[in-house]
Amino acid sequence: MERILSKDEIAELLSAVKDGSLDSELTSDESPAEPEHRVSGFSLVQSKGQTGVRLANFDILLDAFSRNMSFSLSSRLQRAVSILRENIGSLEYESLINECSNNQLYGIITLDPLKKNGLLIFDANISFAQVEIMLGGGGSESGVVTPNRGMTSIEINIVKDVVSEGCQELNKAFSSIENLASELVRVEANPRLVTIVPGDTEMMVASFKVKIDDTVGLMRLAIPYSSLDPIREKLKSELGATSSGSHWGGYFANEVQDMDVSVSAQLAQIQLDVRDILDLRVGDILPLECPPDSPVILQVEGSSKFTGLIGIQDGKKALRVIDKLSKRR
Repeated sequence: MERILSKDEIAELLSAVKDGSLDSELTSDESPAEPEHRVSGFSLVQSKGQTGVRLANFDILLDAFSRNMSFSLSSRLQRAVSILRENIGSLEYESLINECSNNQLYGIITLDPLKKNGLLIFDANISFAQVEIMLGGGGSESGVVTPNRGMTSIEINIVKDVVSEGCQELNKAFSSIENLASELVRVEANPRLVTIVPGDTEMMVASFKVKIDDTVGLMRLAIPYSSLDPIREKLKSELGATSSGSHWGGYFANEVQDMDVSVSAQLAQIQLDVRDILDLRVGDILPLECPPDSPVILQVEGSSKFTGLIGIQDGKKALRVIDKLSKRR
């Protein structure tokens, strides 16, 4: 049963409507309008919830690639070059291209036998530094400022071999799990001419900090996640993600059994002052206060492990183990 307003409540309600403090158009059956909700798109073909997941042990391959690339560039440029992996991220292809400036250098590479192509992206600092050094300039030592422009065709041809070497170093890094045959397709300076996958394709993007003398820049390796799916299980099994260390445990156990250790037999111990030791002469006798046939202590690498009796076997001095010492001793 609905509640009936009293005379005083009705008067108070009318007074509020008259003052304007209560909207006369709002009735008891009406409710405030709900906020408008925006509808976001969802792809039934591509699940974005799983593509951003980092691949197990893939960082091991990337670290190997960065080391190989460091040695390769150092040899080519005859300069101190260090390349360190900074992070591994996930970006849609369109977002990746938009994030890069127009002065980046894009190397389109194949990933056979993996599907689709990948990208090796160099920023302007390291690209122009390489050109300067290869043309005989001083590089960072001469204080060269990176020009605010894209690279010319001649400059691209000079750096092309470096990008091609990056493919070879990538093949070496993958050799433990896949016989990769990566090759350079072409090098572009205009991002509009770089289209290897649809814009909404999820990419694995690894960033590397490159330092050539005093010049610091960024290199990116971008590979579609769908291309890496065939090696996902190999990354787990062949690099030891699912073995829980059992393989290495057995290997170390076998190696330990073949290790050489020093073994010594100790009959007794005595304590002497430094003065007495300095006064020792050939022929002096030191009392051990134990019979010659007493059990001796067998020491392994200086640690007492067993007791035994000394004797002779087959004309050689020998020791028979008779007991195992406790760990406390």
